[in-house]
Amino acid sequence: MKQFKMFLFSLCFVLSGIAFGQEVTAKKYDNPHWVSVGMIKFKPMGKSKAMKIVEDYFAKADEAAGIKPPTIYHLVGGDYDMMVVWEMTEGLEAMNYETSPEDVKWLGEMAKLTGGQEQTMAKLEEFYGYVDNFKSTLARKE
Repeated sequence: MKQFKMFLFSLCFVLSGIAFGQEVTAKKYDNPHWVSVGMIKFKPMGKSKAMKIVEDYFAKADEAAGIKPPTIYHLVGGDYDMMVVWEMTEGLEAMNYETSPEDVKWLGEMAKLTGGQEQTMAKLEEFYGYVDNFKSTLARKE
């Protein structure tokens, strides 16, 4: 609902400009910086177990694959426990991949750490087993 209200506000702003005789022109953002943001709510007693997986596997796979790790924020209020921000080095082009080259490298390094692809999938399932709710969005810094 909030997004719809913002859309209506934006539309009214543009239309008011037209109504007052102002010219409306297309404008593209100059070099926007895109990130993917994940909001995580853990199950009771799940956060510490999930963070152990992040430290022992995910972070090591990032490093071994040469991938910049996400920025992690531990939230102290609200509905979620953690916010994870991944840089989108390719910008929105990253959204055109079903499996990106970075994903392939990361999964390969995870397989080395866990002992194989099946074990990697089991470790990912274990992590998500500690998650109660996950929400994601994209954000832009101009």
